[in-house]
Amino acid sequence: MPYLAGVLTGVLLTILAVFVMDHVKTAGETSAGEPQKIVNWDVAEQRLRSSLGTLKEEVHEATR
Repeated sequence: MPYLAGVLTGVLLTILAVFVMDHVKTAGETSAGEPQKIVNWDVAEQRLRSSLGTLKEEVHEATR
């Protein structure tokens, strides 16, 4: 169990670090002068919502 907690903590810290790096200051810029992001957060949010919806459906079916 401590191993799983460590892995989950590492994943969350990595996501948090990338989020902070994207929103504080980025090194590169696109040709339009916008800062270049590491992650497209809109796409990440859509995929997370889709995955959570699928997970809710599967849990609901499993607990019937």
